[in-house]
Amino acid sequence: MLPSFQWLWLVLLLYLTSLRDVEAQFPHACTTPEALETRTCCPLWNGSPCGQASGRGFCAPHFVIAIKPYDYRVDWPNAFYDSVCTCTNNYDGFDCGLCLPGWKGPTCRQRHRVHRKEITDMSDSERETFLSNLDQAKHTTSNRYMILTSNDTTVFSNFRFHSATVYDLYVWLHYYAAKKYAGTNDDAAHRGPAFPFWHRVFLLFIEREIRLLTGNQDFYIPYWDWTRTDHCNICTNEYLGAVGPDGHIDSASRFSKWKTACVLDEGLAMICSRPDDPAPAPLSRRPGMDPNANTLPTIADVTDTLRTHNYDTSPYNSHSRNSFRSKLEGFEIPRDSRNLQSSMHNLVHDYFNGTMSHLPTAANDPMFMVHHSFVDKILEGWLHRHRHVSYPESEEIHPAQREEAYMAPFFPLRSNGYYWDKDTISLGYKYIEHSIPLHSDEGIIEKLASITKLVLGLFSGSLSGS
Repeated sequence: MLPSFQWLWLVLLLYLTSLRDVEAQFPHACTTPEALETRTCCPLWNGSPCGQASGRGFCAPHFVIAIKPYDYRVDWPNAFYDSVCTCTNNYDGFDCGLCLPGWKGPTCRQRHRVHRKEITDMSDSERETFLSNLDQAKHTTSNRYMILTSNDTTVFSNFRFHSATVYDLYVWLHYYAAKKYAGTNDDAAHRGPAFPFWHRVFLLFIEREIRLLTGNQDFYIPYWDWTRTDHCNICTNEYLGAVGPDGHIDSASRFSKWKTACVLDEGLAMICSRPDDPAPAPLSRRPGMDPNANTLPTIADVTDTLRTHNYDTSPYNSHSRNSFRSKLEGFEIPRDSRNLQSSMHNLVHDYFNGTMSHLPTAANDPMFMVHHSFVDKILEGWLHRHRHVSYPESEEIHPAQREEAYMAPFFPLRSNGYYWDKDTISLGYKYIEHSIPLHSDEGIIEKLASITKLVLGLFSGSLSGS
């Protein structure tokens, strides 16, 4: 723990300096001088820390991993707090004032579930509610969280806090986790086994925040099944905005008025270096215009990914092979006539050739969430088929993505392995298949593969007998 005089100096820096920035979400109550000096993030709920008097939780030290991080984001949240809220029963949230995903009611004992539909299968009213709720989140300042900004993630004592809209809070949270740690090729949410689980929690986070903002407890993020199309069939003003040849969203779409949070031109140790940029860039998309990513993944790509037996393999990064996680993320590239430079998740990002294609800032585009909802659907399909496997354990895995490490920068603390055995039903949502079945579905592909294998076997037998 830092001596008290150093903490007082830190507090002065928070309010007197104006620096360029790293961003994470912090509860308002945990950004006060007292919380920082005591290294405690245990906000009051109904008059007591973590709602302890109401039996919701308690303020306690968290488990500390004995490492010496070179970037203070690595060992979340040890750089900031020694004690945080631990919630009991079905309670959740940074102050234990909310219910776990999948529960509702004053004592969090009522089941709650939403059905995530494919976005083109939503009714007109469902789609309009979804889009208008997103727009409200984009233009409403969060009253629950602040954004922490710093110009060097290897130096702890130079950060300050900012307000952000609910949607930009979501953008910054991804930026915090997606930006590579200083001096490495690693981050908290990509190129490793935490990838699909971190993004699952990320979607649950923004769903909850938008529900709290709008009062719409049944708000959900639909998925976009990009195997059903060879182009961006939701790049229309009816959905997420048509785009012109200049890459700008059509002026008739509400998304043409959206401005991006964070910038790209900054060093590895800096994140969101101009949070108060007076002229932020608009969203940009040029779908299919990159010759190295001018197509979308196919149902065959998804089928191959789902058939992969191993969840992840050594070296547990972008070089892993025969790995479901690596295939899903898009690092195992099919060798076919498409001549792809990326596949699956990564290929969809690259296909948009704009805001979506830059990993740290990708969440600025609402296309991000419907894309990742489908990635999450694929994860659920794989977990359902491979119940016997477990989260990998290896010293090769980066410390931030090991099973016991806490996902950065979420509250309350949840380890990367926490969600392994929790299916979507237990988390309060279920994926609904599209009302129009795909003709080239997995069953047909498997039958064709079996027939092909049989024919080749017969052909081989006839040759050997001739």
